[in-house]
Amino acid sequence: ELINFEIPNSVAHIGESAFCQCPLTNIEIPNSVTSMGINPFEGCTSLETITVEDGNQYYDSRNDCNAIIETATNTLITGCKNTIIPNTVTSIGSCSFMGSLYYDTNHLTSIEIPNSVTTIGEWAFGYCSVLSEVVFEENSQLDTIGEYAFYRCESLTGIDIPSSVVCIKKSAF
Repeated sequence: ELINFEIPNSVAHIGESAFCQCPLTNIEIPNSVTSMGINPFEGCTSLETITVEDGNQYYDSRNDCNAIIETATNTLITGCKNTIIPNTVTSIGSCSFMGSLYYDTNHLTSIEIPNSVTTIGEWAFGYCSVLSEVVFEENSQLDTIGEYAFYRCESLTGIDIPSSVVCIKKSAF
């Protein structure tokens, strides 16, 4: 059964994989949240919308992007199948879209990486088994593709790596 879950305003921290495999469809991060662990919504395959309450000083979901962005660093830290990465994001964080070997990921089939992104973190799209298309915007500033960034993306049959990339780390593909 799919559920909508409301995080209480008393919550200040959401831990790593806190909602792992939970059948969430929508989640709103309240103003009270000041820190998050890696990939708190890992394996939430039904997650369609992610929003951060207006006024949160640490995180945002600018431009209705369906993602959580760490405001201070412009790093996308958690995304879902409907995420559209804003052109103000400079980094895609570690494990931000990561799935798992044992269950399908967030059903992300394609993603466009804006030219503002300079790094893709380790395991960012790891185990995204149905990801079949990654498009980099023209004039990409991408510099680094992290370890295991696209590991076990079995549906990804090709990718045009931008000429700006100078570092592809261990087992990125």
